[in-house]
Amino acid sequence: MTAVGIQWMRNRLSIVTVAAVLPLSAGCASSVLDPAEVTGPVVVGARDGADGALLAHLYAGVLRTTGIDVQVRDGLGDRAAALRSLDTADVTVVPDYSGLLLQHYDPGVISGDGTSGDAEDVFDALARALPDELTIADYASAQNRAVLAAGTELASQQDVAGLAGRCTDLTFVVTPEFEAVGGLEALTDNGCEPLSVERADPTEAFAAASGETVAGLTTLAPVFAEEGSGSDVVTVPDVPDRAPMEEASADAETPVFVAQNVVPVFRKDVFGEPQLDALRTVAGELTTADLAEMLARIDDGDDIAAVADTWLAEHV
Repeated sequence: MTAVGIQWMRNRLSIVTVAAVLPLSAGCASSVLDPAEVTGPVVVGARDGADGALLAHLYAGVLRTTGIDVQVRDGLGDRAAALRSLDTADVTVVPDYSGLLLQHYDPGVISGDGTSGDAEDVFDALARALPDELTIADYASAQNRAVLAAGTELASQQDVAGLAGRCTDLTFVVTPEFEAVGGLEALTDNGCEPLSVERADPTEAFAAASGETVAGLTTLAPVFAEEGSGSDVVTVPDVPDRAPMEEASADAETPVFVAQNVVPVFRKDVFGEPQLDALRTVAGELTTADLAEMLARIDDGDDIAAVADTWLAEHV
């Protein structure tokens, strides 16, 4: 494992791990830790979209390293349809983004009960919101979070929260992905009412960012995978997430935009400890830059499974 992977590997036990360990502490044998008890095939579901398919192949590949039979099932439909397949046990695992999963299972929880958009808060709230038969493993640093891009002069003067007082003078050019992850709602919640809002694709939105125009994108926008573009457009800083497992102080600022970390949702009592360790390997290794680079290759025509296999060969 790389140094980055070691840094991100955490000691948190997932819900299913705790359930598996408790009987052992009482002196009872537990077959859930025996990899021979994992019967196949395990099915990893892929929601619509290249990123949904890529995440499914990444998690399927890492699970195969434990010696179990794993299949990928494409074509499940949108997020809601994919999660219904998980609810009905037609699939075993569905990887997705933490904030959008939380919105699915507990709509409005972030603005409704004081839960912030911080990665740890979102993860903890998601764990509480899941149905009893489902659980999650550790999240990866890789995410598809909302982000603002602006000309260097504006971006150097303000962070995202600080833009609130200037929003009435600013035009926001936003992508559908930015809206889908709740970017506009997050700005509104922080008192940002733009002069106007326009819609565009990521390349157009990024190119429009200059002067009094701000682009609303996500961290996986293709423009962020391009190196050496020479653009004077940069991202506007947001409050960073807490480090994993770090306690939140009462007066700590939280990010404006909701965390959207990659996390697998899966059915309880299916995996043993080898599989849980494999899932944590993705959490420890997968970065946003990795995802952006892989999605750029897929957009250029590379096969999704082959792209996933290349990453797995380098990191697992």
